[in-house]
Amino acid sequence: MSAESHGTLSSRPIPAVDNTDWLKTAAIVLVSVGHFGYFFMEEDLWWSAFGRLAAPMLFFLLGFARSRTVPLNWIWLGVVLTLLESWNADWNWVVPNILLSLALIRFARPYVQILLLREGWAGFFLLVCGLLAVLPIASKIVDYGSEGWLWALFGLCQRMYVEPSTIVDANGTAKNSSPLVRAMTENVGLMRLLACLVAAVVYVWQEQREYAFPQFHLAAVILGIGVLSVSLCLFWRGPSRVQPPEAIAGLLRFIGRHTLEIYAIQLAGSELLVKLAPDLAS
Repeated sequence: MSAESHGTLSSRPIPAVDNTDWLKTAAIVLVSVGHFGYFFMEEDLWWSAFGRLAAPMLFFLLGFARSRTVPLNWIWLGVVLTLLESWNADWNWVVPNILLSLALIRFARPYVQILLLREGWAGFFLLVCGLLAVLPIASKIVDYGSEGWLWALFGLCQRMYVEPSTIVDANGTAKNSSPLVRAMTENVGLMRLLACLVAAVVYVWQEQREYAFPQFHLAAVILGIGVLSVSLCLFWRGPSRVQPPEAIAGLLRFIGRHTLEIYAIQLAGSELLVKLAPDLAS
């Protein structure tokens, strides 16, 4: 390699750590906390309480994302993880893994955005009421049920609010008309707050029904979801104001690019470990 080429490569700017990288890293850490407690700790209530903060981040980011493509690895990894969980449950029915829920939401999200653009508040209330109506059965069909979809709706509204230039209509045409963008931004500004409130309340309610947290644990969950909700209302995609040293920044960027693969490896490893070495299980 010539000195000139080497100089060109070495002068290439290093990507900044994005706010998304921080959020995805926090989600993976909390997922790991929840899974470690579930699989390996006899007293896992505190582990579960902190682990409850992970799923809202993942669903929110899915709604916030721009990509419309459903990666095939989400589907086959979701199927494999579902089979592993069923294997550990003596091949009884288990709810399909969260990756399949994420794939379904990724597929549906463009149509949800079109509904919001066409119908405005009517479309928003139709979506929220529909998700609340199927709440009793949704959790038996998809992981995290309607709660996950509500967090994703919040993420979509948040992205439409902070990135109005990304709003497109049914024909894929950008909504660049200033009056229209301004009106839509005002609407989704209120929609995101309402979606956040509904998602947070429903999530805490459903998780409490499932885990029956004692008073202090429940208070920690409510506080955590409250702080997370406020943080997500302030979330925007872009370089973080906090840029760590490059060794840490490289790790954050790696996690940001491979979040769901890391999740799948961690969960599959835990499922296999407790199956092959049952003495380690809680």
